[in-house]
Order: sequence, then C-alpha cells, then structure tokens
Amino acid sequence: MIAFELSHPLTRRFHGLSSICFSAIDQAFLVWGAIALVIFSLAQFSPISWTTQAVLDAALTGVGIAKTSGLTWAIATEAKLRWVVLLWAMLMTAGSLVTVYGIFCSSALILLNLCPLWLGVCAMGYGAMAIGMKSHCFTAAFWVHLRAIVFLSHTANCQFFTSGLVIALTLFFFSIVPWDREEP
Repeated sequence: MIAFELSHPLTRRFHGLSSICFSAIDQAFLVWGAIALVIFSLAQFSPISWTTQAVLDAALTGVGIAKTSGLTWAIATEAKLRWVVLLWAMLMTAGSLVTVYGIFCSSALILLNLCPLWLGVCAMGYGAMAIGMKSHCFTAAFWVHLRAIVFLSHTANCQFFTSGLVIALTLFFFSIVPWDREEP
C-alpha cells in the first residue's frame, strides 16, 4: 500500500477535486444530461422490451422533473424565471406521454420519429429560453438540436445514441460553461 504525503502532486489533485462546486442550476443540467444519456443508451443498446423501457423512461423523467424543479425553483423565483422550470416540466411530461402512447399503442408514426420528437422538444425549450431570456447560448442550443434532426438521417443505425449524445452533451456543456442572459 502506498501512502501519499500531502505534498505529493496526485494527493493535491484529488484534494482539488473536492473544491469543484456546481450550483443548483448546474446540478439540474447534470441530472437531465445523465437521465438523457441513460434513456437513449438503453433505447439504442439494451435488450429490454420497449414497454418496460417506456415505463422506466417515464419514471426517470418524473424523477428528473421533481429533482430539478426542487433544485431550481427558489433560484428561478428570485430571478423571475419560474416559467422556465414550468416550461421544461411541461415539455418533458408531454414528450413522455407521446412516447408512452406511441409505444403502448404501437403508433408507427411516433415510433419511427422518437428521436426527432425528443430533439424537437428540446429545441422548443431552448428556443423559448433563447427568446424569453434573450440568450445567445440557448439560441445556439436551439439550432444544434434542429440540425441534429436533419443529421439523424445519416445515422440510421444509431439514431437513439446520437440523439442522446446531442441532448446530454448540450446539458453537460451548460453545466460547466457560463451562459448569457439579458436581465429583465
């Protein structure tokens, strides 16, 4: 067993990791990024049935809505941005309901378009935030998600994983990079 002295560079690096601090907003982005990555990776790579995945995904989405709303509500209230929390809760709920309906009712139209549906839902959320908050970062995220929908036709074999990466990496990006907004 190797014991490191406090002066060892590796020990200092590990102690530095404990000083990384994510705000409640950053944590919300991280939670949604992780949820998106799990949901879309399961859809792409898991042998679990679609109906089981639909239930699991709806449960994860519900937990995500509750967790991130709890994390961000006070900050959103103070910044007069509660509409953002409510908007995303409604978008995620609507997307989940359409997905569950498509899976349980075997709707080919929905099933064939789940990835464009979710990228579109995210694009709508970012678009609303871009307009409401006058944010260039969220405008960029809006365009990234719209362009990803077009790009999906070039990734026919891995549409779920591609969609999950676009959604999750955007969220992870926003958790670590300061984004702009115009004060009301």
